Amino acid sequence: MRAKLFALLLIGCSPCAAQSWEIRYSAGVSLNVPASGEEFSFEFPRAPGSAHYITRPATPAGSAVVATFTVMTGGSPVFDYRTAPNNTCDSPATVRLFLQRRGDNLSGAGDYEFYRWWSKQGVVLKEGAFTLDVPLQPSLWTSVFGKSGESNPRAFAAALADLSSVGVTFGGGCFYGHGVRVLNGQATFTMKRFEIR
Repeated sequence: MRAKLFALLLIGCSPCAAQSWEIRYSAGVSLNVPASGEEFSFEFPRAPGSAHYITRPATPAGSAVVATFTVMTGGSPVFDYRTAPNNTCDSPATVRLFLQRRGDNLSGAGDYEFYRWWSKQGVVLKEGAFTLDVPLQPSLWTSVFGKSGESNPRAFAAALADLSSVGVTFGGGCFYGHGVRVLNGQATFTMKRFEIR
């Protein structure tokens, strides 16, 4: 399976937190002004829009990445991850933690295959409150083309030593970051807390 958010916890500065998050490779998505106790929130768009990556500048890596978030729904939405014809796999729409090494050219070619990493553990998108707490151990992360960090621990360590961005991505089927949108209804994703600890 191919490849398919979270730095410093800011206390008492919700507007600052929202300003540091960036929507990437997405259409029809904008961040809301955060309420107290929030990092950011957004509404999943309808087709042809889709939410892909939301990232922020990284701080030095610690021992784990932790994200606490909610998904609120109305009108029985369906989370649709089939944003491209080549996404033919069956796997539910999911949010995962994401790490990116500085200097990534997004090609996935050669060494760049190991510049982006996703948590193997994800949360299937549905109504509720959730926490992803993933230790920064190579065996718990996967690269652009689905290779475990356990098979290339040096590349994983190199990425941790030179992180540029951290965050979350949305996807499903064959891809971890190729986007999710809603069919029918509405859904709001709210990041309550994100940190590398």
